[in-house]
Amino acid sequence: MSSVATRQPNPHSDAPKRRGRPPAYSLDDRRRMILEAAERVFVASGYGAASMEEIARAAGMSKKTLYALYPDKRQIFGALVGDAGEFPKSNAIGTQDPAQIIAELRRRLLELASFALSPRQVEITRLVISEAHHWPELAEEFHARGVTRGVSFIAECLEKLRDARRDIDIPDVHQTAVALCGAAIGDFHFRVLLENGLIYPRDKLLAQVDLALKIVLPPERAPATRRREK
Repeated sequence: MSSVATRQPNPHSDAPKRRGRPPAYSLDDRRRMILEAAERVFVASGYGAASMEEIARAAGMSKKTLYALYPDKRQIFGALVGDAGEFPKSNAIGTQDPAQIIAELRRRLLELASFALSPRQVEITRLVISEAHHWPELAEEFHARGVTRGVSFIAECLEKLRDARRDIDIPDVHQTAVALCGAAIGDFHFRVLLENGLIYPRDKLLAQVDLALKIVLPPERAPATRRREK
C-alpha cells in the first residue's frame, strides 16, 4: 500500500473567475457546474462538513441560484451519485445465439468493472462509506443507483442466456448476477478503495472477468445417452 502523502486539493481552485457581468449559462450548464463543484467540495471537506455556501462559492455562482436548482445538499449529492453519464450502455440483445449472449455478458462485466474502478467512482464510493454512519439514506441511495443498477445490467444477459440455452441451469438470475459481479470486481474494488492511485490495466480486468464466468456460470450439461445393454 502506498505511503506517499498527497495534498488535499483546494475545492475552490477551479472555480470560475467572475469579472464584470457573469456569462449566460444554460440550465444544464449550471447544473453541471454545481455538481462538479460539489464533488470537489465533498471530497475535500466531507459531506457532513460541506455547506451550500461553500458549494456555491466553488461553482462561482450565488447561493440564490444554487438553491433555485437544488434546495439542499442531500439533493445535490443524490444527483451526483446518480449522474450516470459514464455508466456502461446496454446493447440491445436481439439474438438467441448463446455465444453472442455470453460475449455481451463478458463485455458488460468488463465495462462495469472499468466503471466501478474508475478514479471518480472510487472517490464517490469512499465518500459514501465515510458518511454512511451519519447519513444512512445516502448509502441506500448510492446502493440503489449504483450497485442495484449494475446487478440488473448483468442479470439482463443472464436471463437471455437461460432462455437461449435450456441445458444451463440458472435458478436465481439475480443472485447469479450478484455472484458474478462479486467474483469479477469485488477484490479489485476493495484494493482500490484502500490504496490511492491504484489502477488495474484492462487486460487484468478481462482475465478476472473470464475467471468469474468460469467459476460462477454452471457448465454445459452433456447430452443424455442410453446405457448400452449387456
